[in-house]
Amino acid sequence: MPGPKTHDIFYHQLKKKLNTNTLSSFKNYDDYSVFAQGHDFFIYYNFYKIWNQKKLDQNVQESVLLQEHKFQEFVYNYLKSASNSGAIEDEQTRLFIGPGYVMHHILDAYTHPYIIYYAGDHTRDPKNKTWQHGIVENLLDIYMMNKYEFIDPKTYPVHLEFEQKRKISPSLVDTLNESLEETYGIANGGNKIEIAIWQMPLFMKTLKFDKHGIKKVLFDSLDPLLKGTSSFSYHRDIEEVSPYLNEKHEVWLHPMYESIQSTESFMDLYNKALENGSQMVDSLEALCQSGRVHRDDIYSIIPNIASTYGLECGQEFKIKNKKYFKK
Repeated sequence: MPGPKTHDIFYHQLKKKLNTNTLSSFKNYDDYSVFAQGHDFFIYYNFYKIWNQKKLDQNVQESVLLQEHKFQEFVYNYLKSASNSGAIEDEQTRLFIGPGYVMHHILDAYTHPYIIYYAGDHTRDPKNKTWQHGIVENLLDIYMMNKYEFIDPKTYPVHLEFEQKRKISPSLVDTLNESLEETYGIANGGNKIEIAIWQMPLFMKTLKFDKHGIKKVLFDSLDPLLKGTSSFSYHRDIEEVSPYLNEKHEVWLHPMYESIQSTESFMDLYNKALENGSQMVDSLEALCQSGRVHRDDIYSIIPNIASTYGLECGQEFKIKNKKYFKK
């Protein structure tokens, strides 16, 4: 991640960065902002079965495959499948892969190492008192909503923004089914994503929208049993986000290699993803419009980086040097 609202805001801001030729193909761009959830759809799929550890683990495992492995190969297989079937002419199919999936991955790759550093953890761990990573992402969502949409996340019915107004095209589902199975061996992945798209409003309403703060109290009490629930509710004070913005540009370390250091703030990384990502989307869309879906061309546009750690895909992701992490 970042959280669902940060990705949603990024999707809308990206539109202002795309060139005229790209936007000419995306007449219904704003209707498909839900595509910005990218590989996180596998986490949101049947989210209400959170008490079923086996189903939760499967969702996480499938999402991690997309996050950390074969990023370039998946984008190529997706566009190859779409080209062979004619689905590449479908606006939804191209919106999903460019402004949606690719940009979700790139924003994660730019900001996720930073979030992991400041959170001090990554995945849910029963050894920890709470899942700080999820809380940091939640706070960043709250910060972005307040900063760019001028809303109070405590009272705003955020779930209404995730209601899908248009039916998902069968060609998009088929393209995802074929390319996800070819790349990762995930069967019916497109059908899962389609279901998750329709479940997103329920996810946001059930877990995030918390007008009176009652859910926050409940989720905090459940956290020792269901690790991570304290990261759900948007009923938090925006002041809590300050330690995680790095507005003073202090040095922080990459969670895998302390030799990789940076002084960039969260917003520095976010804006860098916008600038570089828009160029990727423009280049990818130009290829789609030309009909040149060739592996080398796509690989030259899309970097083969993992969204969790922002480095070459396929590495074993293990957080090092926790003594350097802020607690």
